[in-house]
Amino acid sequence: MTSIDYLIILLYFVGLLILGATVGRRIKSSKEMFIAGRNSSWWLSGLSTYMTIFSAGTFVVWGGVAYRSGVVAIVVGLMLGFASLFVGLFLAGKWSRMRINSPAEYLGIRFGKPTIRFYTVFGMIGKGVHTAVALYAVAIMAVALMPLPEGHFLADPRTGHLSITYAVIVLGLITFVYTAAGGFLAVLMTDVVQFAILIAMILIMIPLSFNSVGGVQEFIAKAPPEYFSLFTSQYSWVWMILWCLLHAFMIGGDWAFVQRYISVPTPRDAKKSVFLVAGLYFVTPLFFYVPALVYRVINPDANPEQAYMLMSQYILTTGMLGMMMAAMLSATMSMVSGTLNVYANVFTYDIFKSLRPQSTDRTLMRVGRVFTFIYGSLITLVAILIPFLGGAERVVVSFLTLVISPLFIPSIWGLFSKRVGQKSVFISMGITFGTAILVKAGLLFPDVVNRHPTFVDAFIGLVFPVTILTILELILWKKPQAEGFLKIAARYKKEDEVLTAEQIQKNKQAGAMYSNMAFKIMMGTYAAIGLAMVLLALGNKDDRGSMLIYGGIFLGLSTLAFLLYHSIRAKRKNSNAG
Repeated sequence: MTSIDYLIILLYFVGLLILGATVGRRIKSSKEMFIAGRNSSWWLSGLSTYMTIFSAGTFVVWGGVAYRSGVVAIVVGLMLGFASLFVGLFLAGKWSRMRINSPAEYLGIRFGKPTIRFYTVFGMIGKGVHTAVALYAVAIMAVALMPLPEGHFLADPRTGHLSITYAVIVLGLITFVYTAAGGFLAVLMTDVVQFAILIAMILIMIPLSFNSVGGVQEFIAKAPPEYFSLFTSQYSWVWMILWCLLHAFMIGGDWAFVQRYISVPTPRDAKKSVFLVAGLYFVTPLFFYVPALVYRVINPDANPEQAYMLMSQYILTTGMLGMMMAAMLSATMSMVSGTLNVYANVFTYDIFKSLRPQSTDRTLMRVGRVFTFIYGSLITLVAILIPFLGGAERVVVSFLTLVISPLFIPSIWGLFSKRVGQKSVFISMGITFGTAILVKAGLLFPDVVNRHPTFVDAFIGLVFPVTILTILELILWKKPQAEGFLKIAARYKKEDEVLTAEQIQKNKQAGAMYSNMAFKIMMGTYAAIGLAMVLLALGNKDDRGSMLIYGGIFLGLSTLAFLLYHSIRAKRKNSNAG
């Protein structure tokens, strides 16, 4: 990368920090800090959910799968669309109807306080490792493009490039700062920026990738024959179904996503937000993996985990490579910030406040910020250790399927089951985690595990807890309904709190303000991308024409959208005044 690329990345970081500080000034209560006062718009919540699922691991792990195995990586991505559709139909509205302040509050009501502690500990460990993998993944891509002079104190002596350790620390620190400063609202708004950058760069990369090998037909002709198989021995159709179901439980029960469902005003808004996620995942996987797929034709001997970044380096000009790096950083930082904020919410409301119920709102906000830095530091430490744990793909798939996803199954089960209780949670998770440990230690079915490791992980992570809960359901069939279920049922029947006309108006204004802010940030981001490309074109003779076209499109469309939006708002104001 050149000094211009570094400058673009630096400006991106500075912009995130300024945005976090600006948004932070608007936060007046702990509820605003952790769930945006329950006034987030459905589309803002949906984009944030989408970006929280997305991470640089998508480029490194699944980009590596695309490079190595072909379009099966696209099918893996499409499974998330079906999973999101399921969540929108059956789960998101239920979370919103309970009017809870945190996901852990539901667990306390439904299963009891010991369950909160269990989920908090295992959730923090599982999501912490998963998030650490994302930090490590984006650091791998960053350092591949950052050679340093021999003997430089920031360099890795083995590679001569920026040390992964230092890259992880810098990325983590920036994310901690803007998350702690601006809370959940900063997470939402920075997700808008990150979504805009990500989509812009992917759209630019697609035609450039195909042009680099002579077009789509040439790519198809030169690609390995097995490249276009929808399934492989490692990622079979059975594995795909299990993967889809695992993600349905994850998107439906992961605290980071539940936080977004409870941050919108109504159950209908919660459903619409997840339907938006489903729509995006039915479309975007068709484009995400094109650069990695094409790079196999250009260089069949590359490191699969670096294929996406190497392709970016191969086809992008000065400055545009910095934008692509910013897009990848965006994806990861969104996931990290979402995890930090949701566990800060749980710790503040369900642990600290339960110990000190008289704490003021100001104290709760301060505790949340301190926890963000502590938890973030631990995640950073784990990210540094990832190379010693088997690498990104092995860690992310195993932890997601064996530790993270099983946790959400009893949680979601409790939304529908009338009889399972706290003991059922501990029994199902105890057997699942115990079996996983025995399998990973090579004490159970070692031959099957060696031949089909990803399938075995998915089978244990999904089939085991579901089967155990089904058996427990049958055993408890004639038992009285669980007290926790009755409490949840009462919440569903309870009418929403009666608000004064002044409170209703205030909430509407807050929701409109968030939407207006998000739209301006998105259009401003596209305008900034367009302007940057126009300026870069002035110093680039070889690609000046294409860069001016891309820059003009982003500038023109963002300006047009901005003018149209304000024209519609002006008409609404005039009609309301009349």
